[in-house]
Amino acid sequence: MRWVRVGLLTGLAVKAVIVGAWWWTSVAHAERPVAEASVAPDLFAKSRGFRELLEAVRQRGEELDRREQALATREAAVKALEQALAEAAGRVEAGGGAPSGETTGCGVAVTKIYQSMRPEEAAPIIDRLDDATATRIFGCMREKQIGAILGAMNRERAVAVTKALAGG
Repeated sequence: MRWVRVGLLTGLAVKAVIVGAWWWTSVAHAERPVAEASVAPDLFAKSRGFRELLEAVRQRGEELDRREQALATREAAVKALEQALAEAAGRVEAGGGAPSGETTGCGVAVTKIYQSMRPEEAAPIIDRLDDATATRIFGCMREKQIGAILGAMNRERAVAVTKALAGG
């Protein structure tokens, strides 16, 4: 029985030594600072090239992000223009169609010419125009300008243009 006790105590002592050694090595590894490994110069040069490549990729990504943002801005502008054109086309179709060319609404380019002329100069020219053309030209002018031109026109022609403007 004595041998059993000695064997048991020896086994416990050996186990305690093994557990202590295992614990000591784990604590020693945790406390020891990581020593920097010396890097070979050629490996450092290769990693510098890799870092430069990564920087170039990052810059390219930023450039692509800027382009994407500009493209999104342009796309939004194009969509807004498309919507405005669709609304204008809807108004033209709702109005029963519009005459072709530049003679639609206030788009008459000649109106600007007559607006810049003095009433005494514009009146004889408008006297010779048909009622529809005179009405389109007057449709884009201010009332004060129309009154000045009608005052300088031939009376019979001024009455006819006034009737055309009034819709009668």
